Amino acid sequence: MTTIKDSITSEIITVKLSQLATQALIEEVNLSPKPGLVDRFNNGTHRDLTLQLMERSAYALQDSFRQMAEAAWNKNPSQQLREQLAAIGRYGEEKMLKATGNINTHRGAIWAIGLITAAASIELSKKEAIDFDLSEILATAGQIASFEDRYLPKQNTNGSSVRIKYSVRSAREEAQLGFPSIAKTALNAWKMYDHCSSDTLRLHVLLALMSQVDDTCILHRSDMQVLKEIQYRSKFILQNGGLTTRQNWHLYFDLDDYITHHWVSPGGSADLLAATIYLQKIKQYF
Repeated sequence: MTTIKDSITSEIITVKLSQLATQALIEEVNLSPKPGLVDRFNNGTHRDLTLQLMERSAYALQDSFRQMAEAAWNKNPSQQLREQLAAIGRYGEEKMLKATGNINTHRGAIWAIGLITAAASIELSKKEAIDFDLSEILATAGQIASFEDRYLPKQNTNGSSVRIKYSVRSAREEAQLGFPSIAKTALNAWKMYDHCSSDTLRLHVLLALMSQVDDTCILHRSDMQVLKEIQYRSKFILQNGGLTTRQNWHLYFDLDDYITHHWVSPGGSADLLAATIYLQKIKQYF
């Protein structure tokens, strides 16, 4: 039986999760300078995206994240929950497209951050004291993603085409495995560079992701050779001191020039960075 106290607690927490999710998206897009991505300085390699458009998109999704958190509260991962979250996500995508004039701004983020929102809601609803770690949230998100969505519309997306062509891990497979790119790469980088300023820390995390993730956003616009070069350059900067030296900042801007020249965008890494920022916000707040 749900008491009034339980109801108040769930409402406070689910609203807060949606607010933190939106804040994470806002902070990711405002992080500057980012190679090939929209930031405060320019629109990267995106002719149809702007900072203001990305922010408007993030705010349009906040209510959908709240609904996902509510749907998952005090539940276990199940096919029913998976399908309910997917329905909310598709509705959220419609609201996003309406807010952006039919421009895809955060489709990948809806998937990753939506799953993490639901997983965090499950974990928060089941603990008297908040003693979980972030790996538990990611594992629960993986359990949710492992269920089928029987109502998924049949569509050939850019990501699915790239996955078939290059045999790389899809966003869905990444989620089903418990987001290993976040658990093993992003969170480790966050810990390693925690002594840096907030922006520099997050740029290091972005570089760490770009050095490891087989980013389908890059592959969609180019090929495996370009992806491997971006991964190599990102890794080289990190292995030689990161963004703590003037020389490496020059290499970072060279990387930006290379990405711009090939007109690609590490959008998949950006989505995972936003999800990582979100997880850190959950950890800090709760």
